[in-house]
Amino acid sequence: MDVREPYQFALGHPPGSLNVPYSRKGLGDRLTTIYSSTKSVVIMANTTEQAQEATEQLQNKAFTVLGVITDSMEEWVAGGLPVQTVAEISANSISAVISDKPHSILDVREPIEWEMGHVPGAILISLGELKERLEEVPNDIPLIIICEAGIRSSSAASVLQAYGINDIKNVTDGTAGYRNSNLPMEFYDGGE
Repeated sequence: MDVREPYQFALGHPPGSLNVPYSRKGLGDRLTTIYSSTKSVVIMANTTEQAQEATEQLQNKAFTVLGVITDSMEEWVAGGLPVQTVAEISANSISAVISDKPHSILDVREPIEWEMGHVPGAILISLGELKERLEEVPNDIPLIIICEAGIRSSSAASVLQAYGINDIKNVTDGTAGYRNSNLPMEFYDGGE
């Protein structure tokens, strides 16, 4: 489990790690959304203090913490260990990316957020449902992942990578950035 910020995760992380950015509260609940508390974790953090606080939060949610890693990714790479990355794009570059090469857009927000506006053509699979609905995730063309602010989409990207879907891009500023750029949005019309 990588508790570093999404941009740090995107630049390089151990293969298969899940990105759940650190916060002083709710870390265990957020990890439970994408990973079973019956499984063990190793925490990758920026500092020893952050790792200790993350460990306490996870143990309070019944996770078994096997260890922590506070070495930088540079040290990880220097040690010859494998690294994965996630491409990042801004919301206002979505149309340029799609015009260059077709992509599917996966929105991992909650339905109430989706109803208030989403990127045209995006499909909705909430982060909490992603593992159970992996077969619905388009994987025949590259995938753009978006949430409200780039946090949940980074977690979703990590889940997809853990399941072998690697041609992905995380929208760093999310739907908020898309909305603030005054780009065209679709809205829920009450139908299925």
